[in-house]
Amino acid sequence: MSLRARLALVIALLAFLPNLVLVLTLGALGEGPWLPLLLWLFFLALLSGLVGYFLAKGLLRPLEELTRTLAYLSLKEGPLEALRLPTPKEPPPEEIALLRARFSELLARLKELLEAREALYAALAHDLKTPLLSALRLLDYLERADDLGKERRIALLRALREELSRGYRLTENLLALARLEARPPRGETLNLRALAEDLLLRYRDEAKRRGLLVEVEGAGLARGERLLVERALANLLENALRHAKSRVRLRVGEGVLLVEDDGAGLPLPLEALARPFLQGEGRRGSAGLGLYTAKRVAEAHGGRLFPCEGTLGGACLGLELPKGA
Repeated sequence: MSLRARLALVIALLAFLPNLVLVLTLGALGEGPWLPLLLWLFFLALLSGLVGYFLAKGLLRPLEELTRTLAYLSLKEGPLEALRLPTPKEPPPEEIALLRARFSELLARLKELLEAREALYAALAHDLKTPLLSALRLLDYLERADDLGKERRIALLRALREELSRGYRLTENLLALARLEARPPRGETLNLRALAEDLLLRYRDEAKRRGLLVEVEGAGLARGERLLVERALANLLENALRHAKSRVRLRVGEGVLLVEDDGAGLPLPLEALARPFLQGEGRRGSAGLGLYTAKRVAEAHGGRLFPCEGTLGGACLGLELPKGA
């Protein structure tokens, strides 16, 4: 039964029931013949139904107008920025006005999210293009330069590897974010100590090239999707390797991973650094996307990315996850 029918029925019953009681009382007291009373009762029922119908229609007119407006917006083609609720034909009741205001706020929020996503993808395309162009220029130079010495050639190849690695990290973070948008993370029991040691093996050459000592201590289990947690931890480790002076330490606990270094520390609050494509001196990670990805991974698992107190004097970031069974 529609809302209009329910409202009309309630109004009709409120108008009809007192008259029904009155007619039945008069009939029981013998105040008149039954036939005229029943005909009068039928007339009252018909009149109450008509009153209920027209009153319900009038009361629901603002809501029906809003419904037609929303249906029009759902069929209207064009950019989201152009969508807005038109001014009502007559001032709506307070409740309908509040509903219109909340829907307008929802449209504004959707526009903000769309603009933020477009800005994210535009910045990502720009930052991904930069290392690729640099790599292409280096390859072109290596192809034309015949008189390069060994040291110069090795330096150029290292620069080429760094540019390609930067593009690879951007792609890996983008894939992790795409997985988070496509579905919730799968839960499996993870050995955080083994995960940290595997990452250290992967980044051993990078640490050696930078002259850094990297160590792992502690043990613990957590629940999460291995590929996503591994990507988040890799981002934290890459940041630590980039900013450390001599040491990086991974501390493992039950449902938590801490990554600290002996660098200069966080130049800005974590909330600011975890915004994608942060520019300026506070830029940590691949185009600012590394910490953002780590934060999204932690939150998708029901955990969090947080700053912590380290023992090396530099930055310390923690990744909290659901504890393993």
